[in-house]
Amino acid sequence: MPPISPRLILAAVISLFISACDGESAPPETAATEVVVASIELMSAPCDARLHDSGGVLYVIMRKDCLTPASQVISFQERAGATTRGYSVEFPGWNVTMEIPFAAAGAREITFFESGTWREIPNQNSWQPRDGGGLLIKDGVAYLLGGWLHGPVTNEVWRSSNLVDWEFLGFAPWPPRHGSAWLMHHGRMFVIGGDMIDDVWSSADGVTWRADKIAAPFGKRYTPNAVSIGRRIIVYAGLRWLPNDWCERGQLDCTVEGLNDVWQSTDDGRTWERIVEQAPWPGRGLIHGSIVHDGEIFLIGGGLKVVPSGQDYSETAAEMTDIWSSPDGRSWTQRASTLPFPGRTHFSVAETSFGCVVSDGSVGSQDNVSNNLYIAPDCLNFVELPDAPLPMRHASAVKEFNGTLVILGGPPAGGAGTAIWQYVP
Repeated sequence: MPPISPRLILAAVISLFISACDGESAPPETAATEVVVASIELMSAPCDARLHDSGGVLYVIMRKDCLTPASQVISFQERAGATTRGYSVEFPGWNVTMEIPFAAAGAREITFFESGTWREIPNQNSWQPRDGGGLLIKDGVAYLLGGWLHGPVTNEVWRSSNLVDWEFLGFAPWPPRHGSAWLMHHGRMFVIGGDMIDDVWSSADGVTWRADKIAAPFGKRYTPNAVSIGRRIIVYAGLRWLPNDWCERGQLDCTVEGLNDVWQSTDDGRTWERIVEQAPWPGRGLIHGSIVHDGEIFLIGGGLKVVPSGQDYSETAAEMTDIWSSPDGRSWTQRASTLPFPGRTHFSVAETSFGCVVSDGSVGSQDNVSNNLYIAPDCLNFVELPDAPLPMRHASAVKEFNGTLVILGGPPAGGAGTAIWQYVP
C-alpha cells in the first residue's frame, strides 16, 4: 500500500471588511482590506477545518487529529489593494488565543478550537451574576442587557467583541427588567416588555436608546416571545398574574393566565396590530429566547408558574410538551404533541447554524434546575448533547457567536455565577 503523503494543503478564504468611518462592516464592494487564511499544513488525512470570522476575532475549528504534533504551521495572507503580505504561526494548542498584527487590517485575535469541546471563560471582573438577561449579537459583538441580579433587576448594558473582555456601556433609559423579549431586528437591538412592563425600546449601538412605544397594546406580560420575520416583529405568548401584576408572598387569591394572542408591528415597534386573538396552542410563557427556523416561528414547550395560595414562592403550575410552528404568526401547525425530553419551564432556546437549541430550565418544580442541552437540526428531533459540563441553572441567555454556542447566566441555585460557557460544534 503506498504511503500517505505527509502534507495536505487545505485552502479557505475568510474576508474582513474595514470601513472608513466608525468600525462598522463595509459592504463587499467597498472593502479595502481582505485577510485570507492561505493554508493549513496537515500531517494527517484531510479534515473538516472550519473558519469563522466575526469581524473582530477569527476562530479556527478543527478535529484533534488535524494538528498533531503542535509544530505545524497555519499561514495567513493579507491583501490590501495591490499589496499582499504573508504571515505564518505555529499551532499553539487548543483554546489558545494569539494575536497577529496585520499591517492594514490591524491586530486580529485568533483562537484555535478542537471541535466538539467546551471552553469556560471565568469572567470574574466584569458584570455580576444574573438571570433572565438578554444576549444579542450585532456586527460580531455580544451585548448583555438587563437581568435579575439575585436581588434587584437592572438595566445595565455590557459589550464584548471576544466574550473575554467586557465593557460597561452604562444604564439604559428603559426600566430595569428581566424575562424580556430581547430581539435583533433590522440592525437594531430591541427590548420588548418583560417583568409586567408593556413598552418597546431599541438601539443601534447599546448606548443611545429610542422609546418606540410606551404602553404597547399587547399589554403587560412576563417572558413574552418576539421574532423578526421580514419587515415584521411578531410578539406572542407570555403570562400574567391576577388580580395584581405580581403574586405577593402569602397572597391567597393569586392566579396565573397563559397568553396565546399574537401581535405584529411593521414599523419597527412603533404601532401594533393584534393578528390572532387566540392561537390554537394553550397559553404559556417561561421560554427565554425565540426561534425562526427555515422561515417558520417555532414554539417549543413552555409553561406557567404561580405562588400557591398562602405560600411564599412561585411554583410550577403547568408544563407544556408540544411543538408548534407558523410561517407568519397567523396560521399555526402542531408539529409534535410530546417532547423527546422532560417538560420544563424557564428554559432557553436559540436558533443556530447547526440547529435549534434548548438549554437548562426548571424540571417539574422551580427549584429543580437542570444543565441539559438539546440540539435538533430540524427543530423537532432533539438529542441531548452528552457530558455537558454546565452548572445547573434556569433563565439563562443562549446565542450563537461566531460559529459557537454561548451560554451564560442563571439564578443562585446551581451556581452559574458569571462564567461564560462556549460550545464548539
